[in-house]
Amino acid sequence: MPRIDSTIKLNDGRTLGYATLGDPNGRELLYLHGGMSSRLDINFADEMLQDLNVKVIAPDRPGIGISDRQIGRTFSDWASDTRELLQALNLKNLPVLGWSLGGPYALACGALLSDKITLVGTIGGVGPLDYKGAVQDLGLLEDRILLSWPERLLHILSPAGILFKFYSPARMKDELLRAVKGGPDHEIIKALSLEDATSFAFESISQGFGGVLDDYLAMRKPWGFNVETMQITVKMWQGTQDHLCPVSASKILAARLPKAELILKEDSGHFVLHRHLEEVVTTLLAESET
Repeated sequence: MPRIDSTIKLNDGRTLGYATLGDPNGRELLYLHGGMSSRLDINFADEMLQDLNVKVIAPDRPGIGISDRQIGRTFSDWASDTRELLQALNLKNLPVLGWSLGGPYALACGALLSDKITLVGTIGGVGPLDYKGAVQDLGLLEDRILLSWPERLLHILSPAGILFKFYSPARMKDELLRAVKGGPDHEIIKALSLEDATSFAFESISQGFGGVLDDYLAMRKPWGFNVETMQITVKMWQGTQDHLCPVSASKILAARLPKAELILKEDSGHFVLHRHLEEVVTTLLAESET
């Protein structure tokens, strides 16, 4: 089915928006978008998900896309929002998959929603930033700025982030190609249509840059759970040619998680899902049922 965008009203009055795509009668998977991104970054997979008989629910985090902003939000806040979404959709016992900055948000769901989430998957996921070099090793300059500069300064400068809104799709795609440098990610992005390569980024700042900033600031606050004591299984897919979130960070995180499996993909970079969608999705769904 073509993507369907919907919203629910949360208990505090905010609107939470989400997309559904794939097979409307398929097995459900919760998908969490990356940083400076939105629910639209999984849109490329709609036809493949239909073939796999999988239905994906992909929410926008607060202040992004069609979800109302929640200033000062934390990972625990996100878990609460997710609980309300799953209750509204009458969903439980499903896996969650997070890409890039969505990785720690997926971990939060696994840690704090154990009655709803059966398994956590991450793809090029960002890990805790509590060790030397964690931020400096990230390949994207914007990530390093948002995760290290003083919060007060970021709030002052955040209106400048809206300048991306005035980029042409062609320029936005060129910026993405520059960010990934080369290798398999460059090939994947170059082959994407302008819409698939850029719509998720434009949508992330449709309300302004505040929601994106909130997304990163939550990373810098106490997470509300301890990765070392998580009891849920975590499957971690990581491209060995990932220039944005390095393999070294995934290895550190995997070593700290009690029940983690790190799956390295030699032919991939940050956009693992574009080459290994079937493996990722079918593995998560099959293992969540055991």
